Amino acid sequence: MSGHVLLIGSDAADVSTYADRLQEALFRVTIAPLPRPNIEDQYDCLVLTPSADCGIDLVNTANIPALAIECDAHTPRFSLGHIIEDRMHVSAHKRELVARIRAMIRRHHAARELKLREGTNRALGFNEANDTFSHRKTCYVVTRAQTLPPVLQQISNAGAPFAFDLQTPEDFQTTLARKKIDAVVIDDTDLGERTANTLLDLRAHPNTRYAAILCVYGQMHRHNAFESLELGADDVIVNSDTDSDVLHRLTLHWRAKDTNDALRRSNQIGLYAAVTDTLTGLFNRRYAMTHLHHLCDIAKSKNGSVTALMIDIDHFKQVNDTFGHFAGDSVLMAVAETLKSTVRASDLVARIGGEEFVILLPDIKERDAKRLADRLCKSVRKMKLDAITGSITISIGVSRYDPTSLISYANSDILEQADTALYTAKRNGRDQVSYYSQF
Repeated sequence: MSGHVLLIGSDAADVSTYADRLQEALFRVTIAPLPRPNIEDQYDCLVLTPSADCGIDLVNTANIPALAIECDAHTPRFSLGHIIEDRMHVSAHKRELVARIRAMIRRHHAARELKLREGTNRALGFNEANDTFSHRKTCYVVTRAQTLPPVLQQISNAGAPFAFDLQTPEDFQTTLARKKIDAVVIDDTDLGERTANTLLDLRAHPNTRYAAILCVYGQMHRHNAFESLELGADDVIVNSDTDSDVLHRLTLHWRAKDTNDALRRSNQIGLYAAVTDTLTGLFNRRYAMTHLHHLCDIAKSKNGSVTALMIDIDHFKQVNDTFGHFAGDSVLMAVAETLKSTVRASDLVARIGGEEFVILLPDIKERDAKRLADRLCKSVRKMKLDAITGSITISIGVSRYDPTSLISYANSDILEQADTALYTAKRNGRDQVSYYSQF
């Protein structure tokens, strides 16, 4: 099902016609003369048919997106705003009705999902701060005309939070190639048949794939709006629309774009959380193992190498038993920071167990890897920590994968080999480096 729609209207035949159209489009439909209280969790959107009483109380539906179908475009019964999110004329194609309702439900679900994720992210402690910058946003207007479409001229001089940038299709292609774009208005009154191809191109291009895209139509071509909506436009503006309606639509879709951007960032936060260690901020075992396989594949195909350092904090259990687990956490974080600050940008540092770390070093010479391992032992030994008395030391096991060498280990089990070398370092007295040998 596409969603659950509440149809409001007093004319049974009229409402039934709209219900049939929506059910054909796989919507679940409920019909009622008036909205009932406490319906927020029951419906995805509200549709006010032409027979809906213009005086009905919509307070109980404030959190449900609503679309009003109007008979008179010049004197609409309902104003666009907080409660009425969208509006269309009764003569519009039935596919426009379906396209607008689907878009409205998507926006509603996206906003609800973002609110849920933000709550979860705050609870986990990695919610990002809101953008506090206040600036006019640039909306590109693609047209061959020398001036803005009349409907945009109305709000351009009204102190709107949008700065319109007028560009020809050719100039816009140059702009599109060099920067990400937040909002575009296509002037169909000028471009005509090129509008369809322009829409398809914008939705496919990485710099406008997630942009807010609107089309301006003349009143005579208003019936083509559904085609633009189905081809990827977020909304359609008619030259006869009022300045308040145009401003509402631009603001609505810019906010929807911001919501979807935030959801994508939230996905990145979730992915990052899945592959990182929450205490140290290092990558975790899951990520390190996957990265190791990739490094070994690259080394094999390009005659490179991968060196692994398996690292263990010496006598870490004694630290916890003597100074407490909070002190132990401080030691783990300090060691992690020391390891991370000592290696190259191309190297990967991960925490793979309680007090165990691994460093993966692509394409490093053997002597340089040995020097790095010795330097890591020295750097950790010199750490000054307020949480404990005495010094912290580490033991390191080193293994190398070099498919071009007859001496090295022609397999990618280097973590197991580095672990074997690590325990050799432990047996030999700790605070030292040991190198894996198969002989």
